[in-house]
Amino acid sequence: MPVERWQKTLTVAAVAQVLSIVGFNFVVPFLPLYIQNLGVHGAGRVTFWAALLSGVTALSLAIAAPIWGALADRHGRKIMVTRSMLSAAIIIGLMGLAQNVYQLLALRLIQGAFTGTISASQALVASQSPKERLGLSMGIMQTAVFTGTSLGPLAGGIAGDAFGFRASFLVAAAFLLSGGLLVLVLVHEEKRDVSAAAPASRPFWEGIGDVLRAPALLAMIAAVFAVEFALTVVIPVLPQFIQQLQGHAGHAAAVTGAIFAGAGLAGALSSASVGAVSDRVGPKTTLVLGATAGAVLSIPQFFVQATWQIAVLRVLIGFAVGAMLPSSSALLASLVKSERRGTAYGVSGSASALGFGLGPLTAALVVGVAGMRPVFLTAAALLSVIACWVTFRVHVPDEAVSEARGARPAAARESERPSPIAPTRRTG
Repeated sequence: MPVERWQKTLTVAAVAQVLSIVGFNFVVPFLPLYIQNLGVHGAGRVTFWAALLSGVTALSLAIAAPIWGALADRHGRKIMVTRSMLSAAIIIGLMGLAQNVYQLLALRLIQGAFTGTISASQALVASQSPKERLGLSMGIMQTAVFTGTSLGPLAGGIAGDAFGFRASFLVAAAFLLSGGLLVLVLVHEEKRDVSAAAPASRPFWEGIGDVLRAPALLAMIAAVFAVEFALTVVIPVLPQFIQQLQGHAGHAAAVTGAIFAGAGLAGALSSASVGAVSDRVGPKTTLVLGATAGAVLSIPQFFVQATWQIAVLRVLIGFAVGAMLPSSSALLASLVKSERRGTAYGVSGSASALGFGLGPLTAALVVGVAGMRPVFLTAAALLSVIACWVTFRVHVPDEAVSEARGARPAAARESERPSPIAPTRRTG
């Protein structure tokens, strides 16, 4: 059976996404240590700078992502993927040459403004995949993200010890360069919708306005923000919580890394399998079930008394996350015409970046007021809100439901008038 173009695009984009996520996460294990090499000392100052470096990247990404998404609808999605990966390769390579923490801060700010590989790759794959295969495609792309997230810190930690921090930034840049070149050489984008979506006389920001004015789509983007927020609110607490559970046993860093890797592997397995299932039951149902499972599994984490208990629960959470993230991507795609998916994923990437930035800050606030354990209940509450919000506020158009099940509706066959946003139903 010959490989169809969308299948080749999906395969190449997934491999490139693994390489790029490995590159981004390569420096995570030693970034605080690199900060010390740049002249910042003291636990408090190092923690502050590490948080600031992450925060400015998320902020600039949140601002830039909708702009890049709108430009993708105008000029094509492939060029935006290659732009994001090749820009990241240059910027991260330059980080290895930084002479002080202020130069590193400037580069991290630029990184957020010029990268955004996940939303760019999702827009490319979604624009080329048949609607009845969106769940599968987004599941495979999310598996690629989980795989890179699991492998990157592990490989980066080994490289940092073996080759030094500065050389490791160059290795990270090589991963990103390889991903960008793969897409540039092997992906052939079908651009049939670009001219209809973004005529030259129409400013690109009007496309962003179209997305923001669509009630169901805006509700879904709010859900994307909440999903990222709920998932990241726990991350800053876990290492210290595991250290507390370990007591004098030690090895908290190694155990934390193993738990993150296990959860990442669970998410990767879940994304690939659940993505195909969501093509049959619908991404909305899959997202609601994943959020509900995540909420239920977050509650017992408040009560755990042993490391193995939190390890088991976090791996199970990984399966729930693996269902939520690709389902949210596929559901987003079902709410918008193909020619507007770049803009939609750009706005979604902005919401995701804001959630990524605000989640850890909220965790710090909760810990300061009530301690570490209530953070898990905070995550449970947020995931419950997501399940209810998507159930009652996000309504998939009848056309999208029909097409997702392989039956193109008669209305779509009779009229091919280009519409920026798929029709939606408002709720009271």
